[in-house]
Parts: sequence; structure tokens; C-alpha cells
Amino acid sequence: MLERELEVATEAARQAGREVVRMREEGLRYGRKAGYELVSEADLHAAEILRDELTSAFPEDGWLSEEDRDTAERLDRERVWVVDPIDGTREYLQGHPEYAISVGLVVRGRPALGVVHNPATDEMHAAICPEPPPEATNGRPGGEYLALVGRGEDMLGEVPPLPGAARTRAVGSVAYRLALVAEGRGDVVVTWYARQEWDVAAGAALCLAKGLAVTDVLGDPIAFNQPRPLVRGLLVAEAGLHARILDYFRRIAR
Repeated sequence: MLERELEVATEAARQAGREVVRMREEGLRYGRKAGYELVSEADLHAAEILRDELTSAFPEDGWLSEEDRDTAERLDRERVWVVDPIDGTREYLQGHPEYAISVGLVVRGRPALGVVHNPATDEMHAAICPEPPPEATNGRPGGEYLALVGRGEDMLGEVPPLPGAARTRAVGSVAYRLALVAEGRGDVVVTWYARQEWDVAAGAALCLAKGLAVTDVLGDPIAFNQPRPLVRGLLVAEAGLHARILDYFRRIAR
């Protein structure tokens, strides 16, 4: 049903990916936005490519992107593209192959399509999430599991405590973490840090399409295209493991 949208988004992500790889090899300027977040010329160039390709193909859709000025106009649109031109700018600038171009399509507030492209490793993760999405599976409530966490949280010792035999691996981009878990190369994505919708929308679509449970860190479903596009942390896993971790969070918070 969204095959053309997936095709256009995938090609746009590839095009942006080629450009950000080229720009890093040739050298580029970067600085900080308000709030001290890093931004580079490559972020802005990738944003331009994605905006031009997607809005020209689907002019009636709304638009929400980290590198574009947000307006209330998107709130009246049924379909909204939610885009992070480079998720993991720090890793991109430092040469860690853990950044991603993240393109999500949200329909009536729910993730309908996701494209997460890692140009450094030439990985393309793309899926259409049906409505309703597959029922969350309940395959591994116990035993050892691998949680993918943020590099910053790992470095600062702020990884949430996890129950049972948990192993953790630090991965830069949260969009890339979600794509890896959707592919089965990890079991959990968890963070207590607030995230922006553009960090999460594409990866959430990938995970929902695989039947994983996707909520904020309090266990509530994530509604997208909100006036304030903020997500209260993130917990993604198979249903049994998700319930086990969420129950643990609630018990230690008492």
C-alpha cells in the first residue's frame, strides 16, 4: 500500500547517504546549535536532499525534521514525514560507523513506514508497518539478553538498571539501535533520556513491523506528530522481555 513511498524514501536516503560520506571524506565545517547539539554542513545538505525528494513526490504530506523550522501546519495533515538527516552527528564527525539517516512516515499519529540507512556500513533497513501492526510476540521473558544503549549514557554511567542476565552494548545512533533490534542483532533498546520524534519514528516503524513492543519508558504507546514532538524515553523489546523490564522499572521506582 505504501510501496511507492518506501521506494522514494529509500532512494532519497541513499542519495543523502552518498553525499554525507563524500562530505566527510573531503572535509566539512560544523558547529553547535542552541542547547549545544552538534550540527554540520552534512546535516543541512542531507536535510535539503530529503526534503526536496520527499515533498516533491508527496506535496500534500506534512513535514517534521530536526534541521527544518517546525510549524503547526503539520498538525492538520493525516500523513507526516518525520526525518532526522543524520542521527548520531557526533559519531559521524568522529568517524564511528554508528550514525544513520532516519526517514519515517507517520499516518494518523502512528508509524507506518521506516527507512534507516547507515551510509558508513552501507546498511539499509526499510519496512512498511501494516495497520494494525503484527501482535507483539512473547518469545523470551527470561534468560540472557542484549540491550543496545547510547554511547553517552554508557560513558556517563547512566544506563538504566536492567533485570536478570542483561548485557549492554553502546551504539551511537538511536535510530540505528532500533534498526539493529528489528533485525535481531540485539534484544532491547532502552533509554531514560527524552528523545525527539525524528530520532524514533523510522526505527519504531521497523520494530513494530517485526512484532516488537514499542513504548516510552513508562510503558505508554508513543503518539507521533504531537505539538511538542518529544518522546519520554524508550523501551523496545519482544513482549515478554518488555513486560519484564517494565515491571522491574516500576518496582525500583516505588
